[in-house]
Amino acid sequence: MSSHPCFSETIDRRTHDALYDWARASYGASDDWNTLYLNGLALGRLNPFWRERIKQDWQEGLSEISDDLCLQTDNWLAMGDSLQHLAHEWKSLGLLHGWRDEKFDVCDDAGKILFALERAAFRPFGLMSQAVHLNGLVQTDGSWYFWIGRRSPHKAIDPNKLDNLVGGGIASGETPFEAVCRESEEEAGLMPPALDTLRPAARIHSLRPVSRGIHNEILHIFDIVLPETVRPENQDGEVAGFELMNVSQIIETMLSQTMMHDAQLVTLEALKRYGALDRQHPLSLWLDSLCR
Repeated sequence: MSSHPCFSETIDRRTHDALYDWARASYGASDDWNTLYLNGLALGRLNPFWRERIKQDWQEGLSEISDDLCLQTDNWLAMGDSLQHLAHEWKSLGLLHGWRDEKFDVCDDAGKILFALERAAFRPFGLMSQAVHLNGLVQTDGSWYFWIGRRSPHKAIDPNKLDNLVGGGIASGETPFEAVCRESEEEAGLMPPALDTLRPAARIHSLRPVSRGIHNEILHIFDIVLPETVRPENQDGEVAGFELMNVSQIIETMLSQTMMHDAQLVTLEALKRYGALDRQHPLSLWLDSLCR
C-alpha cells in the first residue's frame, strides 16, 4: 500500500473546461472594487457599498486617491481600535452580521502583525485573513479516496454544503500548524497520535465576492493520509457527517455546485498535485497562479 496518493484516473477535457469556467466566474478581482489603504499600506479591497459606508462613518483621517480610500491614524494600535469601533457600530445598526467575538491578525506583505480585528469585519474591509484546510486521504483496495465533510445545517455560512475534512480560520496569535491541529480535533476528532502523517502541501490565495463584502484569504493547505480504520467524528457540532469519495464522485459534487467554494478550490489543487488534472490545461495553470 502506497503512502503517497496518486490518482490514475484523469478528468476529461469537457470537465476541465467546465471547472475552469466555474473558477473564472467565482474568483478574481472586479473592476468595481477599490483599494483600501491603512496608514499608507494597501491592505484591503472594497466593493461600492462598503466604500461609501466607510466614507460616511469613518471619524479619523480620510483621503482619496482616485476612487481608492486612504484611512490614517497615529499608529497601528489606534488603527485597530478605530476599525474595531466602526465594526461595532455597523453591528449595532444591523449592517454587519456573523459577529464571533474572535479576532484575526492583519499583517503587512512581509507577514508582520500590525493589529488584530474581529473576524466578521474582514470581509467588509476586504482585509486578508488566513485559514487552514485539510485534505484527508485514504487508500482502499488500491484506490484513493477523500474524506469529505458536510457542514451542519445550522451553520451561518454555507449550511449543508460539502467541505474538506477540516477547515477553519487562523485565530490571532496562532500559527497555521497550531490552527490545523486545533481544527482537526474540534471538527474531526483527530488527536495528535492520528496526525503523524499531516504535512503542509500548498498555500494559495482565494479572492472572491461574497454577501458580506470581499473574501480575501490565504489558504494554508495540509494533507493527511489516514488508515482505513480511522473514521473522523465531529466534536463541536459544526459538521453533520463525513463520507469517503473517489475522484468521480468529487467531480460530480463540484459540477452540481454542492461543495463550498474554497473547499472545491483546495480539492482541485490537490487533484492537480496528485495527477488527476492535465498540468497544461488552463485550469491547472490558473491554479498555479494562485500559489503564494
